[in-house]
Amino acid sequence: MAVAVTYNPEIALLAHVLGSASSQVQGLVVVDNGSANVEDIRRTAAQAGGQTLENHENIGIAAAQNQGVARALANGFTHVLLLDQDTVFKPGTVMNLAQDLSSLDRDEGRTAAIGPAYFELNSQRQTRAYRAGGVRLSRLSLANETRPIASDFIIASGSLIPLSVLKAVGGFKENLFIDLVDVEWCFRAQAAGYRSYLSPTANVEHRLGSGTVQVGPREVAVHVPIRNYYWVRNALWLARQPYTPLAWKLYFVSRSLAFLATYPTLADQRAARLKLILKGIRDSVAGRLGPINR
Repeated sequence: MAVAVTYNPEIALLAHVLGSASSQVQGLVVVDNGSANVEDIRRTAAQAGGQTLENHENIGIAAAQNQGVARALANGFTHVLLLDQDTVFKPGTVMNLAQDLSSLDRDEGRTAAIGPAYFELNSQRQTRAYRAGGVRLSRLSLANETRPIASDFIIASGSLIPLSVLKAVGGFKENLFIDLVDVEWCFRAQAAGYRSYLSPTANVEHRLGSGTVQVGPREVAVHVPIRNYYWVRNALWLARQPYTPLAWKLYFVSRSLAFLATYPTLADQRAARLKLILKGIRDSVAGRLGPINR
């Protein structure tokens, strides 16, 4: 079952997303988080042959994904395919993922999830695999690969996950609300003895944020200011968890400092971003998770 989470989506793009996935799965559920255009979402989901679960407010992506997982379990499905409202699948992508997952289960065992090698539209780059080793974090290109590559995490959108693994590892951590929810789950799965993979031959298009800013040699996605709060808060929380690899702990701390130095000086709404990043740091240190308390 494909599980798509929506929040005030662009309807034409959502129709493209759902249409690209619906023919490749056996079931589709759209979990809406209190969108103003929910009637259009309901109609678009029905046109794609899907069901709609409607929340009256934004309960966060993790809670919405857990609702979709519960619906898949209740309807007897064996796997979920997680979707964002802007991830477009090419024909055959899900079959490709399923075949790779089957091969991994046969050859390696204990596969947590497999995701596609998505092409990020803002940066015009293909995703890479990430692996921690001691204090070092390695970034691995998928350009010349043909077989799935292990990665410490994969993004949720486009990921194919056996429901048996979700039962064993547990669902998505709801009080993170948004940002790094997929990373936290992959780390938790890895600590339980499972591995996540990227399939270099399964391709989707995905958009991270509304643009990019340059941080040293890297381009960083620009989201609305509130997302700076959630990313920094959740990153610093993850840096303190025992199942987070050391290299990732160091990465989260250094990247949070980079956020503090970069977004309030290079992005738009600089004062708002500075205030929200500082609040994210304070709330993380205090252990305050869940939706932001203004």
